[in-house]
Amino acid sequence: MKQPAGRSTFRCDAIAPTLGRRHLLLALAALPLLARRARAEQGLKIGTLVDAQGHASAQAVAANGQSITLRGYYAPTTADGRFDLYEGPAAPCQLCGMIHDAGTNISVEAEAPADAAMTKMIEVTGRLAATAGEPPRLIAATASVA
Repeated sequence: MKQPAGRSTFRCDAIAPTLGRRHLLLALAALPLLARRARAEQGLKIGTLVDAQGHASAQAVAANGQSITLRGYYAPTTADGRFDLYEGPAAPCQLCGMIHDAGTNISVEAEAPADAAMTKMIEVTGRLAATAGEPPRLIAATASVA
């Protein structure tokens, strides 16, 4: 169609957003969970020490009593002198408040570093306590923000 000279047919229409506010907030809250998974020193990582049921894996039982260093993300627990170490950032769910879908975890028997946060990776060195059929524990000598 031919346009007459000097006359514009451009029109600006308002567009209503198709993404709800709640969905946008949930997506933003999930961004820290996309961070890379924590890897341990010497090829060990938390996922190799814990099986699908949360018990000590065969590799963990074989390393029982050895001193190891793991890197992961801090998550508080209700017990004093103990915290959990997750492979991924353990941010609380915006819907239920619980921690889930952060990967495997291991219980650490040590005081958390004073500046530990759930979105910061920490490094823990200690003695592995792993018995078949039970969740493994890391009895830590040192824990610091990595």
